[in-house]
Amino acid sequence: MNKDNVQPDPLSEARKKHTASSLASTSLIRRYHAILYGGLVLILLLTLGNAFYLGQQTEKRIINEEKHHALQTLITLNNAISVSLNHVDKMKQALEAHRSYPEKAYNYALTQYLFLQSPEAPTFAPWNNLSDSLKHQVGQLYVHSNSGDIRTGVSVLLSMMPEVVTTHRLHKDFQWSYYYDANKRYSLLYPGLPYQVLFDATASTDMDSTLDVVYDAGGTLPVKLVGPESNPNKEHRWTRPYLDAGGKGMMVSLLEPIYHQDAYIGAVGTDITLKVLDSILSKRQLAIGHLAIVAKSGLVIGDSKGALTKAKEVVNHEQVLSLSAPGAAHQVASGERQSAHDGYWYAYPLTGTPWSLVLEISHTEMMWYILSSLLPYLITGFAFAAILFFIVLHQHWRFSQPALKLAHFVEDLPQKSNIQIPNVPQKWRYWFDCVKDTELERREHLQTINKQTENLENLVQERTQELEATLTTLKQTQEKLVRSEKLAGLGSLVSGISHELNTPVGNAITISSSIKDTIYEFKHIQDESKAEDYFQRIEESAEFLEKNLKRSVELINNFKQISVDQANFHKAKFDLPELLTELKLNVSSLLSKEQISLSEHYPKSLQMHSYPDAISKVMDRLINNVIRHAFAESAQKSLTIECLLIEQSKVRIDVTDNGKGIDTEKVSKVFDPFYTTQLGQGSSGLGLHIVYNLVTELLKGDITVESEQDKGTTFRITLPLQIDAI
Repeated sequence: MNKDNVQPDPLSEARKKHTASSLASTSLIRRYHAILYGGLVLILLLTLGNAFYLGQQTEKRIINEEKHHALQTLITLNNAISVSLNHVDKMKQALEAHRSYPEKAYNYALTQYLFLQSPEAPTFAPWNNLSDSLKHQVGQLYVHSNSGDIRTGVSVLLSMMPEVVTTHRLHKDFQWSYYYDANKRYSLLYPGLPYQVLFDATASTDMDSTLDVVYDAGGTLPVKLVGPESNPNKEHRWTRPYLDAGGKGMMVSLLEPIYHQDAYIGAVGTDITLKVLDSILSKRQLAIGHLAIVAKSGLVIGDSKGALTKAKEVVNHEQVLSLSAPGAAHQVASGERQSAHDGYWYAYPLTGTPWSLVLEISHTEMMWYILSSLLPYLITGFAFAAILFFIVLHQHWRFSQPALKLAHFVEDLPQKSNIQIPNVPQKWRYWFDCVKDTELERREHLQTINKQTENLENLVQERTQELEATLTTLKQTQEKLVRSEKLAGLGSLVSGISHELNTPVGNAITISSSIKDTIYEFKHIQDESKAEDYFQRIEESAEFLEKNLKRSVELINNFKQISVDQANFHKAKFDLPELLTELKLNVSSLLSKEQISLSEHYPKSLQMHSYPDAISKVMDRLINNVIRHAFAESAQKSLTIECLLIEQSKVRIDVTDNGKGIDTEKVSKVFDPFYTTQLGQGSSGLGLHIVYNLVTELLKGDITVESEQDKGTTFRITLPLQIDAI
């Protein structure tokens, strides 16, 4: 085949142009800016996203805590109410039982005794002059002027007094227990009040008027409330709140009807002041919630914020609660979350009452609570983000941007007629001046060559005499061109590490965009059951993002290690076999996992004065290189480390494996930077280059490699025993 007739491959040429354009300085700068600003935006988004997530968690936590407090309060209220329910029930049972068995129940003698123990008492308050001890046992009896003979009824009332006295002694919150006669002939009150106190409280001057006020009970008409017309099922009833005539403030009454042979004869009851209910509600301080007890009628029975503490009249629902409508609390399921225009509310029915306990949580208080809870985190988070912003921007202004400008400057030099150094930090001026001087010298030399070429025919004889001087000039020029080539190599090295970083950082940007889209979708979802799926997607994206960023950090650290900084290592005296033995302990688990047997041949002792950390690092990288690259899936894997003294002042360390070896054409490239046989599989190609730099620059030694295909590889390191001797 005639080689002159071979046509160039268009696809190959296109690939070369694409590679050249992707490695051009302008392309690198454009991608670097995209990565830089994308990373800064990502930091901000992650900070805000994390704050939003913590806010959601704080909201869930405080709502659960407030609901827990509400349930605890509900239990306490039910316990208090159950005492009242049991109390009036026992009073009713005692009266109805004694009415059913009059021959056993009526105690006319005790009744007569009580009347005799209160001499000179008015007929409308026959027990007014009893001794204090008897008053503590029977209370006070108030009689209407048209009462007739009430001894039988009074003797029956005495049967319930032991229960009344016991309950009041056990529960100090009880105000009064009482009996109302259905015909308003008389009323029994415990603990009793002197009739004059009752006159003053009701603004009356006679008992008939006073009993009218008592039987009215703030307009609640208790006898009528539990009578057969209003209460055909003979159930207990609660009055609406009313102002107590005895000066105890707002209260409610619990009433039970008393029947004898299907005839309604009266009612027993007990009072609960609203202050008692308020104290139960306010006992557990809520962080943001508001508790209130509301009736079906829309009246407020209790309020955790003390709206009833000094009230002189009934308080309506809308005066205390703003999120729930009057009567709504009795139409929803217990403990079920209800949404309102400015918050949430929950309702819990109180057993044995027409009331419900309502818990309201407003969005405004919720937001202030979340803000106050997260404020330290927000301050810390944004401070950290600001510091990170400063570090990244400082790195950009002081290092990354000047380096990219240097690459762009070197690339554009051949096309510029007038060389202008860009605005860069003073520390970078030296490198730009060197490049500029080299380019000017190159141009001057080219001009000289051009002039010499134009006048060559006329100056042959003259130039022959000056040949020796010209050769000297050419040597100097050659040295300057080498310097220019090194600077071009620096640009290539920068391009190489940028190319390596492009993949993980590009992945990180893609993932951050995915997280942003997921958060956007999450904000607009209607079905809360899908929230877990969104959180899982965000978590998986964050893990992949962390993996790529760690890969970027690893590449940067490896790149930094190319330059050996002596300050990072400490010189010391040590025993080399002991150091190598300690190294074996560090890698034994990894060798065992890969089923690689290790053989060691060391002298008993070999003292060195060098950098032990550097030697450990070199050996560790060589062993890891063997584990990663040396072996195929062969049955036997072995690694041998041999150490011996040579020339009395040097030591030789051989690291030999029986692996697949290295191709002959590749042996000379193993120490080149970014050269690897596992490109794209987690290998950066800097490991052996770092080893070479450590051995030759810091340890002042030499390293070679010998390999034969399918027979293994040997890395041979020669080091001086004492660095000071060099």
